[in-house]
Amino acid sequence: MVAITNQLARLASLPSKTWVGLGLAIIQAMLAFELGSRSGWWWLGALVIMAIELRGWWGRPLVSKAKAEIWERLPGLVMAVSITLIIALMLREVSQAVVALLYAGWLVWRDREPHQVSTSLPALLVVQGVMFEAIFLMAATPTWGLPVWLTLVLVWGGSYAGVYGTLKLRGDRSAGVMAATWGVIATEVAWVLSLWLITYTQQGGYVLVPQPALILTALTYVFGSILASSRQGTLSRARLAEYMIIAIVLIAIVLLGTSWHGNP
Repeated sequence: MVAITNQLARLASLPSKTWVGLGLAIIQAMLAFELGSRSGWWWLGALVIMAIELRGWWGRPLVSKAKAEIWERLPGLVMAVSITLIIALMLREVSQAVVALLYAGWLVWRDREPHQVSTSLPALLVVQGVMFEAIFLMAATPTWGLPVWLTLVLVWGGSYAGVYGTLKLRGDRSAGVMAATWGVIATEVAWVLSLWLITYTQQGGYVLVPQPALILTALTYVFGSILASSRQGTLSRARLAEYMIIAIVLIAIVLLGTSWHGNP
């Protein structure tokens, strides 16, 4: 009883900003689940969540909106669209609920460390991975009819904007070059993998992972790690061996998980 009382007192002493962030996280997750799981309503959920993400922006001069704050808000906007899309494309209601809960957890973490989410490479990896999952689930769903060219445009745009925004906020002068380089790499890989678009299905459809999303997320980790190591001067043989192992695993996934005779 004493422990419960102490815990309630600790919660009551939280700043009002924390309570607001927690409440908005719950609302955004519920909107993503409720509208994403309803056929044809995912776009409304994405728009409403994006409006919440842009709170405090309305009515401000356009000049102030064109500064670094755009890139600080970009991860939240990308996650809003990607999560509602993933929920809309999931086959099982349980899976949709789990995705919504994970999204709520990400929002709480983001509100506690907003600058870290906008500037850290691990946070960028999470956002890019979720974005790739949404894009290739759309491409793999016949009823959506996402053409290959549009898939590649989304991959390039999302890859470029995500990397550029993070590096820009970190003060990296080569942000544009690095973002364009990663955008080209991701688009080329996406094009090749789109020729044999495979979705790994586990537990009777409770888990859906498109092969391109898995490969590109792993490559994002490698690309970001090499960039961070080169900037810090810590690119060692051990790190290179780690990247080589990841590359071998990725090649094995493609070779073993792809049907090379006709459609998968």
